[in-house]
Amino acid sequence: MLLVCQGAFAQGDIDALRYSQDEIGSTAKSIAVGGAYGALGADLSSAVINPAGLAVFRSNSFTFGGSMINTKSNIAYQDNTKKDFDFNLALPSVGMVFYNGKYDKRKPATKGWVNTNFSITVNRTNNFNGIRNYSGTNDDNSMLDYFAERANGLSVNEISASSEELETGYFDIETMAWDAYLIDSVGLRTFGAAIDPLNNQLNQKNVITTNGGTHEIGIHLSSNYENKFYIGGGLNVTTVRYKEQNRFIETDESSNYNNWSVWSLTQNVLTKGVGVSANVGVIFKPTANVRVGAALKTPTLYDLRDEYNDELVVDYDDGTYGEFKTMEGYYEYKILSPLKTTLSGVYLFGKNGFISSDIEIVDYSTMRLRPANSAFEVANDRISSKYGKAVNIRLGGEYVRNMVRLRGGLARYSSPLATAADDNLTRNYITGGVGLKDKRWSLDMAVVQQLGKETIQPYTLDAGIVPTAVNSAKRNSLVITLTTKF
Repeated sequence: MLLVCQGAFAQGDIDALRYSQDEIGSTAKSIAVGGAYGALGADLSSAVINPAGLAVFRSNSFTFGGSMINTKSNIAYQDNTKKDFDFNLALPSVGMVFYNGKYDKRKPATKGWVNTNFSITVNRTNNFNGIRNYSGTNDDNSMLDYFAERANGLSVNEISASSEELETGYFDIETMAWDAYLIDSVGLRTFGAAIDPLNNQLNQKNVITTNGGTHEIGIHLSSNYENKFYIGGGLNVTTVRYKEQNRFIETDESSNYNNWSVWSLTQNVLTKGVGVSANVGVIFKPTANVRVGAALKTPTLYDLRDEYNDELVVDYDDGTYGEFKTMEGYYEYKILSPLKTTLSGVYLFGKNGFISSDIEIVDYSTMRLRPANSAFEVANDRISSKYGKAVNIRLGGEYVRNMVRLRGGLARYSSPLATAADDNLTRNYITGGVGLKDKRWSLDMAVVQQLGKETIQPYTLDAGIVPTAVNSAKRNSLVITLTTKF
């Protein structure tokens, strides 16, 4: 998942967006067809896309999967481009479906409700692992200007560290910057950056390392009426773990020796929590070759806790250095994600394959942070104006030859922003895969390439100056899933 990243840690619209977006599919079978599995069913990913598809299973089933993920960043900043990559392993899906079918004279029933299935599933819905690494020369401004603007309005006594801060850790960044001689008083309750004339020799570097993910644990009940109408629903508990280290460095490469030579600010945050949601869906077969489906997923209410700290290190021109740390802090809050609606259709070519499509509609302007205090009211107002309705399209197909399945797909997740310049935060997927299916088991493999753009803004100045890096990111994944009947 690709997000806009900003320097200072505070709960805001970026946090809400992070937990409101999902990846395509979870099993190799669903990923290989671009995630377009809403009207197909008989796959563990149905628990996330359309739970009615769980009623299509005709036997007890166990599914387990693994994946390898390679994420590449290609970031342009201040006429400089830097590349980096990250690699990780994941368990995208595991679960069981319990089949309870009715029989008529020892044959599967064909009238009434012919089977009711119960399922327990775990699907990985987000992968936060990645690294963003960029640098460039900035001859216009410094993050120290941002620190100074945060301090404006305070007196020298108010910005100075208290005895408690000196003993246990600082309360805020501007006081650390003041004690580190990185900002100076330039007037009554006015501060400025303590910096040499830039002269094109201020190098800025930012390394953002993230890891973690979200896993959706689902308990669903689904039923099949005469092999024509399927319905399903259930409850979901989503576990959240997100860890970020954001290290911003400025180096004064000029020949002046009157303050600092290099400083770095490292900000760490660890987010843990759970979310609760429900989803329902239906699938209808008007003919033997056509299936249509619809699914609704309620907003997920997340209960989250952030643990955070900052560290400032300064090397001075005289050869000395200083280390300054904030207190270990935490904050508990809630996030409400948007409602998701999915419409699906598939055409089956008998036993020779299919073509399928999904359309998912999400209104990101309805994301909310809770409780509704004054700070979150500002963030929620920003969400309402900054974000809009997104339409995500998934297309895929399968060709069957004996026990071999060949698959391919495309997906486009439109930007959640109300106005997205240059497709910022748009995600495109190219997928493919192969499967082997026997009477008692199936083994599937999928490859997927995710392409997208994001903007990274380390700080914003009062005059509307926003240094911006642009990341043309690429993520390649290999997913393998084994399904067995029991």
